[in-house]
Amino acid sequence: MFNNQFNSATIEGMLAAPGKKWHTHPPDVIPLWIADPDFPVAMEIKKALLNCIHDEDLFYNFDEPTMEAMAKKVTRRNGLEAKGEDILITQGVIPAMWLAVNHACKAGDEVIATDPMYFHFYTAQEVTGTTPIRWPISMEEGYKFDEETLKELVTPKTKLIFVCNPHNPAGRVMTKEELKAIADIAVDNEITVMSDELWEDIIFDGREHVTLASLSPEIERLTMTTWGFSKTFGVAGLRMGYTCATDEEMMASLRRLSADITRTTNNMAKAAAPVMLDHRLDWWRRDVVEHLEMIRGICYKRLDELPNVTYPELEGTYLMFPKFDYGKTSDELDKYMLEEGKLAFEPGSKYGAQGEGHLRLCIATSETIINDVFDRLEKALAKLK
Repeated sequence: MFNNQFNSATIEGMLAAPGKKWHTHPPDVIPLWIADPDFPVAMEIKKALLNCIHDEDLFYNFDEPTMEAMAKKVTRRNGLEAKGEDILITQGVIPAMWLAVNHACKAGDEVIATDPMYFHFYTAQEVTGTTPIRWPISMEEGYKFDEETLKELVTPKTKLIFVCNPHNPAGRVMTKEELKAIADIAVDNEITVMSDELWEDIIFDGREHVTLASLSPEIERLTMTTWGFSKTFGVAGLRMGYTCATDEEMMASLRRLSADITRTTNNMAKAAAPVMLDHRLDWWRRDVVEHLEMIRGICYKRLDELPNVTYPELEGTYLMFPKFDYGKTSDELDKYMLEEGKLAFEPGSKYGAQGEGHLRLCIATSETIINDVFDRLEKALAKLK
């Protein structure tokens, strides 16, 4: 059975702790809007952070030891023969999206991203003056990544394809066949790929996470891959992600672009990184998935009991994306749920046109809290009949 610490959260306890998630809205609101888990931080991570302070490792220090630890993990778990110099440390994964566009594109070039998609991918295109091309994927078709649709979207101006696997907000874990199709199209057209694999640990039902860049030397040359720690370990405040690009020219370009802008991260994050990268927290990766599969089962049962609600199967991430057929837009329903249900969701419209009618909710919490969520949701929806 999973470690009980994953099931210990209470509303009172979460309100007594610091953090943006539980203190953005009034205390009578249950927050589901941000992808932050309601789990305590692993003791192994806390010890590494305390040791950093005790050793006064708060001056300027080197990145290379952390880069080497990251490269070893990439080689061991992601199937790439990475070295320390192939790694770029960033403040989370979002800066890597901006770096990818600036590396691959100039103003007017086209960037392909799915619809729906985590909205920061869209923002990276908006602020760089590139042309967004949306690759629609739908819940009705199981959020399958259709190869023929992608081929039709590619033009001579296509310079970058964004990939998010496992996918936020669709909850899909892409198959090897889907990834190979993207890789073949990118290679045939010499298109750069940025693959966000932040959720690689949160995968259900024995599915396999496949790193796109590992499929062939040809796609590896064109791909930059980004990972982080916030979703698995609940340490978003450490502000640390890492990008691997084994192509020397690509990495040199990323380093030039990042100089003085996305400058590495803090020493405390670097001190904790080796603990989160090696085998010391394998027990955590195992137990958190077991707990989340149990919570997912509760969500399925409660969602099935709600009229006019459909939802995609959750294959990975701890973000569910149900659709509500109540004659309201996502924004209207989100506002209603906040006022009437005392529940704070994310409106699906933030994630693209295909997200309209959906609400995104984070389910990384306890049985007690998730059942309270659905009790409130059921009562609020009953008033809309």
